[in-house]
Amino acid sequence: MKNFLAGLAIVVLLIVFPLQSVLEISNERRIQRFSDIVYVAAQTARLDGYFKQTTIDKLKSDLMKEFPDISDGDIYVNVTTTMKYRTNEFDEREAINYDIRIPIRKIVAVPAYWGISESENQTTAKRAGFVLSEVLAP
Repeated sequence: MKNFLAGLAIVVLLIVFPLQSVLEISNERRIQRFSDIVYVAAQTARLDGYFKQTTIDKLKSDLMKEFPDISDGDIYVNVTTTMKYRTNEFDEREAINYDIRIPIRKIVAVPAYWGISESENQTTAKRAGFVLSEVLAP
């Protein structure tokens, strides 16, 4: 009986690691899908010369459709909304900048086991950068 109880305690201790592995795979897939959606929006903005309101709305709707646990208020979007034109030389004043973030609310599988609160058990996925406009100057 003593061996059974000791074995049971070991199983309870070790079950955390496969659960964490599954959660990490799930979060990595989530971040990759987030990156894909932002990439499509950035390339659309490159062709339009800036982030149109329709592009921003589509980005938000795609994110909310892909991740039902986030709302419109959870999505942080800071993008260039003024027209930028293509130049023959690199000029960073003509870059279309973007900074988009979404919350990842669960990064540790069993937070209570490790004494981690819910507010500490979250992070933010961020994609920031710039693309150069493909719209020719008038």
